[in-house]
Amino acid sequence: MVSSATDPDEIAAIYDELIDTYEAEWEKQGHRSLHLEYYDEEHEEPGPAAINTMRQLAERADISNTDRVLNIGCGVGEDSVWNARAYGATVIGINISEQQLELARENAAGHGVDDRTEFRYDDFHTLETIADNSIDVVWGLEAVSHAHNRETVLKQCKRVLVPGGRVVLSDLFFHESADMTTYQEDIDRINDGLGLSLGAIDSFRETLEAVGFTSINTSDETEPIRPSLDRRHKFARIAHPVGRVLSFANVFSDTQLGVFKGNSLIRKLVEKGVLGYYFVTAELSDD
Repeated sequence: MVSSATDPDEIAAIYDELIDTYEAEWEKQGHRSLHLEYYDEEHEEPGPAAINTMRQLAERADISNTDRVLNIGCGVGEDSVWNARAYGATVIGINISEQQLELARENAAGHGVDDRTEFRYDDFHTLETIADNSIDVVWGLEAVSHAHNRETVLKQCKRVLVPGGRVVLSDLFFHESADMTTYQEDIDRINDGLGLSLGAIDSFRETLEAVGFTSINTSDETEPIRPSLDRRHKFARIAHPVGRVLSFANVFSDTQLGVFKGNSLIRKLVEKGVLGYYFVTAELSDD
């Protein structure tokens, strides 16, 4: 049974309701990213650091202009557009929100890559619009944490990939040694507020192996994204209490308040050493 935290319609509703909030941030950053930023010595501001997250992931996937990329959970298409612009890849983005898909198409047209990008309504648990053996790279930037059944998602990824195809993902996972029971109430609030179903990195690796992926690499990238978590936490510390007051005047909704609180709790669990941010790569054999 799908929980309310990972019901596709519920997840789409959460992020659709946040579009106005995100648009103000997009205006400041100059692009439409929804993901955490990857900071280093050359990328010390939120906008460039958000682009750096995509760059870091693309380098691990070795994206090229011959690749057909499937972007699962593509949001408003920023990483799809970026892979088409930066590497000349052909990208199909899928999402469960028609509103976000329309924004993704506008984004692609505005950057002149609508001939190399396509955006479809599809659930990554089924991938009904994607043919067998038609994809070189499955790309998921903070997508699989929304999956209510990661094994099903990975089996679909395997089905659509060509032999030798790759999976490259980044997301929040519990560390292998984490004691999650102590923080179960916080975890539940994060899952409910952000439409997530957080899982452990060791379990995810085991699932990749069981499905049939090889050359699996899991890289803990928590430190470079820590400033991004701090930034969201600082915003949430102000927005959540103010929002609770303004919610009585219908300025902030319960959904927005849940997102503010969820982001703050994510940072707490990262600081406690329970939760981390990982890059994951894997391959299918050529057989």
